[in-house]
Amino acid sequence: MLVLQDGKTDKFEQLAEGIIKANAEIININLAKDGIVSNVFPYVTNSQALGHNLLRAEDRKQEAILAKESRKMTLSGPFDLPQGGTGLAFRQPIFLPRSPGEREKTFWGFCIVTYRFPQILTTRVDFGILAAAGFSWALWRKDPASGERSVLLASGTPLDGAAVRQKAITLQNVTWYLDISPVHGWIDSRKVMLYAATAFSLCLLFSLVVTQFAVLLNKNREISRQARTDSLTNLYNKSSFWELLEPAIERHLKHIYASGDPRLFLCVFDLNDFKKINDDYGHIIGDKVLVEFARRLSDGLSSHDFASRFGGDEFVAVFYCTPNKEWLLPEKLEHIKLRLEEEYEINGNKLHISFGFGAISPQSDMLAEERGHLTLGEFFVEKVDKAMYSDKRTFHTLGQTDALAPAGGD
Repeated sequence: MLVLQDGKTDKFEQLAEGIIKANAEIININLAKDGIVSNVFPYVTNSQALGHNLLRAEDRKQEAILAKESRKMTLSGPFDLPQGGTGLAFRQPIFLPRSPGEREKTFWGFCIVTYRFPQILTTRVDFGILAAAGFSWALWRKDPASGERSVLLASGTPLDGAAVRQKAITLQNVTWYLDISPVHGWIDSRKVMLYAATAFSLCLLFSLVVTQFAVLLNKNREISRQARTDSLTNLYNKSSFWELLEPAIERHLKHIYASGDPRLFLCVFDLNDFKKINDDYGHIIGDKVLVEFARRLSDGLSSHDFASRFGGDEFVAVFYCTPNKEWLLPEKLEHIKLRLEEEYEINGNKLHISFGFGAISPQSDMLAEERGHLTLGEFFVEKVDKAMYSDKRTFHTLGQTDALAPAGGD
């Protein structure tokens, strides 16, 4: 959300509420701009956390600093929460470019999900199996501040120091240790085999559950992707493009650009006489032309750019380009146009593709025109459409209806 909205948090509460409803062990979800908690959900029970500086808190600053420096998610805790209770937090550092088009990214802050402890473990791991098998156990870590042993969970029976076996468990940036010892001495070999078989069965069951979860997760991601993309070209579909375009234009009109900063350019591409390809070569070749056109268009997209198949043989794209001093077509768009106009080889057929093209960089003074009930995005798409259709009229006025003919034709 932060990356797509360039650091804006408009939809934070809506998104956080949905995540917490699906995960009972989550206490809260926070955003910490510059390392200081700035947004929290739910607010009523967690408002005390606001203003908490994670980079200076003695009991957890080491993990926060590590997350910032490594640019990787870190695990922190368990620790006492300002609002009461004990939590285990996952911190994802967020890095964003200072302005659209910039490659270098700077630290924005943290996205934090805090779980109830020990519920995050006890709802997923049945420690009673160890007690039933006749073991004492302790789960512990080294306290990040003092370096001393800090027990997280333990059985009701003491460990036998002389018989302890230890397993190190690496989680993100930390290591926990599980110590186990038999209550009545180590079991004989026959029981070892029995417990090994039981453990194997449990591991197998767990792996099957995890695999099924991964399959479902991938299916959900695929369904989400399909809902947002065009099935033929894998570009955004029309509805998804509108969702991205409105906020992009709003940010563009409000942004104060310095000299040389990349600016938003809205572009429309409409293939000329595409029906002729379908008539002469068939719809399969026609579809492959659209797929190749979309692929070349995608190759020109940077991290902030996005493109859509608007329908049929029409494509719309947003590019961030550095404008020429004379406000001619930016060099980036010239390169993209040239690439799209290069010869196409489809199933042994060499084709030249031409298209109507329009491009504008939206300006606030354009809004002086009457736009009726059109949204901001619809208004500027209509303007760039007019530029594109003017380009197509020129194409037909020149009598270039053979532009889709095989390469080398008259």
